[in-house]
Amino acid sequence: EGARNIANGLWRLGVGHGDSVALMLPSDRTYFITFMGVLLAGGVPVPIYPPVRPSQLESHLRRHARILDNAQTKRLITVAQGKLVSGILSGHVPTLEGAVTPEELLDAPLDGALAAAFNPVPEDTALIQYTSGSTGDPKGVVLSHGQLLANIRAMGEGIGIDDEDVFVSWLPLYHDMGLIGAWLGSGLCFGAHLVLMSPVTFLRRPVSWLHAMDRYRGTLSAAPNFAYEMAVHRVRDEELGPVDLTPWRMAFNGAEPVSASAIEAFCERFS
Repeated sequence: EGARNIANGLWRLGVGHGDSVALMLPSDRTYFITFMGVLLAGGVPVPIYPPVRPSQLESHLRRHARILDNAQTKRLITVAQGKLVSGILSGHVPTLEGAVTPEELLDAPLDGALAAAFNPVPEDTALIQYTSGSTGDPKGVVLSHGQLLANIRAMGEGIGIDDEDVFVSWLPLYHDMGLIGAWLGSGLCFGAHLVLMSPVTFLRRPVSWLHAMDRYRGTLSAAPNFAYEMAVHRVRDEELGPVDLTPWRMAFNGAEPVSASAIEAFCERFS
C-alpha cells in the first residue's frame, strides 16, 4: 500500500516508464516502499548513498551530480534536508525536475484515474547500480528485471535458501550486496526473514552484528572482508558476552578483495 502511494505521488509529478529516479535515503522501512513505488510507477531506481552527517549534504550532492546527470535523473527522492539543498544541482543535471521527500509522495491525493501499476517485461530496466567511484569516476550498470531474477535464482539455488532462514544484515540498501543479496533476494523473492540494521550501528559497534545474529537466531549473513576483520580486532570479549552463533550456517564475503587470513581469524575467534 505504501509503495502504491509512492507510485501515485510520482505519477502526479510526471514520472513514467523508463524515467530515472534517484534515491538518497537511509536504510529504513521508507527505503523499501520508496524503491518499490518507483518500480510500480514504471520508473528506474538509481540508489546513491546518503551522507553520514547532515552538514555534508551540500558537498555530498555536488559529488553525486555526475551520477545524477549520467543517469538522466528526472527526480531525486531524499530526506527533507537533502531537498533543501538540492537546488545546487539545477545547473549540473539538466534533466532533473526537482527533489521530493517520501513523505510528500505518500501525502499526495489519491487519484483513481491514474494509470495502473506498471507491469514490466524481462528486458525492462529494473535499476541502475553505480560503482563507488573509489578508483575513478562512478560507472553505472544497467540491470534488467530478467537479469536480476536470474542472478537471484542462482544465488538462492547455491545457498539453498527458504522461508525458514533468517538473514541478518547491516549492509546498506544503496549497495548491490545489501539491496540485491539481502533484500531483493533473501527477503523478497525467497521469503526469508530479514533483520535489517543501520550500517552506522555496525561501524560504531561491530559487536552489534554478532548480538543481532544471536538475538534473532540468524542463519545467513553477508559482509565485505573488512567487516570480518573489524569483528576480530574490535570486539572485546567482555562486550561480546555469551552469544550463540550455532544457527549461522552460511556467511558471505565479497564486494572487495577477500583475505583468507581474515576468514580464518574470524572462524577461530568466534567458533
